[in-house]
Amino acid sequence: MSIIAVTGATGSQGGGVVNIMTKTPGWKVRALTRNPDSGAAKALAAKGAEVVFADWGDEAALVEAFKGATAVFAVTNWWESLFSGKSQWESGEIEERHGMNLASAAAKTSTLQHYIWSTQPSGKGIEVPHMDYKAKVDARIKAELPELAKKTTYLYFGYYPQNMAYFPLLKPIEYSKILLAGDMTINPGIWVRQTLATGSAAFGTYANVALERWSFQQMMDKWSEITGKRGVIVRVDEQAWTKLWGPAGTELAWQFKFGELCDPWEVTDGFISAEELGIDASEVVGFEGTISGLAKSGVF
Repeated sequence: MSIIAVTGATGSQGGGVVNIMTKTPGWKVRALTRNPDSGAAKALAAKGAEVVFADWGDEAALVEAFKGATAVFAVTNWWESLFSGKSQWESGEIEERHGMNLASAAAKTSTLQHYIWSTQPSGKGIEVPHMDYKAKVDARIKAELPELAKKTTYLYFGYYPQNMAYFPLLKPIEYSKILLAGDMTINPGIWVRQTLATGSAAFGTYANVALERWSFQQMMDKWSEITGKRGVIVRVDEQAWTKLWGPAGTELAWQFKFGELCDPWEVTDGFISAEELGIDASEVVGFEGTISGLAKSGVF
């Protein structure tokens, strides 16, 4: 039985990985959390996951948590630091440190065959700290941990449709299409499962966790169609976002501006496609399916 260690197991991405990998024959899930006694951690255990303690700030604890693992899914949480009162750049420095602790611990895991790192493209001249510092970890893995880099796959996650249930849709840009990650309780696990199944052919590559690229207007039109409610996109500037949500609003405005000026998720020679990963499109839950599920559950 192969072991996959899943970081961020009680969060969106890690939780989606746990949901799929606990149902995947031949794999055992080891869910890493800072609080193994929490309700969320106990729910993971009920699904069959082994729940263990780990702190991203403690490399030694991560080394212990990764022992015997065949694969690691690694993700960091820039937003947690921001919401604790840190600046956008302080949050980035913490994220980079945590990302390198995860990578260094994985590099010390003798049984490791595949490292999967959740990252983001860099703005390359346009500051978007929650993306930039993840990209810095990419570069450092390649430069400082070349043996780990040889067995690493980098996943780009796009916009979470679930966000529409919790945040007003204010449009800080005029034109752009957004990569849609789809249902975060399912899709992360599909990509991780198929990345592992692909094996060495996925080493050193990037993959977009998405099959859809929509505009905000397309998203709102579909939301209105599904919920039967009238949806309106309000055009605002960066300053309005900052006034509404503080640094988090500024960060999101910068991200969308980046998306207006270029295609952050442009597929290049270093990418591996969903088809190459053997992903069955009928298994993936896209924007429409995600919003329909939320509507049926009474969220809207």
